[in-house]
Amino acid sequence: QRDFVEKTKRFVAEERIFLQEELAALGLLVYDGKANYLFFKGRPGLEKEALEAGFLIRDCQNYEGLSEGFYRIAVRTKEENERLITWLGRL
Repeated sequence: QRDFVEKTKRFVAEERIFLQEELAALGLLVYDGKANYLFFKGRPGLEKEALEAGFLIRDCQNYEGLSEGFYRIAVRTKEENERLITWLGRL
């Protein structure tokens, strides 16, 4: 079980870096983190477009001090992360 936990931690860390770099390359403001999700600033309404495209992006405008256009995404499998980046790159 310990091997699984360590393998999962490494995977999440690597995929988080991948997502962070790819989102930044798309011109999005990405906030560094250590968890299994990333926080970023995008255009207002992105969560609705994402849902229509089959992606779930957490709208964070109800967080204290934030406004429309702040989002959180989970670090997922390599394939899911690549699909999300590809979709965002087409916008």
